[in-house]
Amino acid sequence: MAPNGEAPAAVASMAPLLTTIIGNLGSAWQRTPSWHELHGSTDDHIEMELLPSIDSIPEVEEAECECCGMSEECTPAYISKVRRRFSGQWVCGLCAEAVAEEAGKRGCGLEEALVAHMGVCRRFNGFGRTHPALFQADAMKGILKKLSGIGSPKSNSRREAMMEKAAPPAA
Repeated sequence: MAPNGEAPAAVASMAPLLTTIIGNLGSAWQRTPSWHELHGSTDDHIEMELLPSIDSIPEVEEAECECCGMSEECTPAYISKVRRRFSGQWVCGLCAEAVAEEAGKRGCGLEEALVAHMGVCRRFNGFGRTHPALFQADAMKGILKKLSGIGSPKSNSRREAMMEKAAPPAA
């Protein structure tokens, strides 16, 4: 409501419509007419023409990812497209994203990234699925090694830099 007690113009213009809708709710329920009834066409053959024929539906094949082993239902055209992209190997969508990210991170081609990703998947499928707790512990160990710098050639220079900062200045 406006401060002067009058309804805004938008509400006033909607009032007749709302009255009609609310008035119809009180009356007996009515069936909603179909599209064909509204447009004057009730022929069944028109509706059948709109449905695709069985011949036009593409055939679906089961494809198994050569990285992780997951299977998907895909059309033959999609399977061949993926195989062309990944050197003749079929890779699921999840692995394809991981390979593309790996290629971007390493700055290498798709083939090299695919080989690296297949190695990770092979390791996970052989060890991670059967012993998930050990796999997680091994992953944590790898993260800690990376963070601490153990085993990397830069670790000595880091330690030396830390020692120089901690050592008191020579007098």
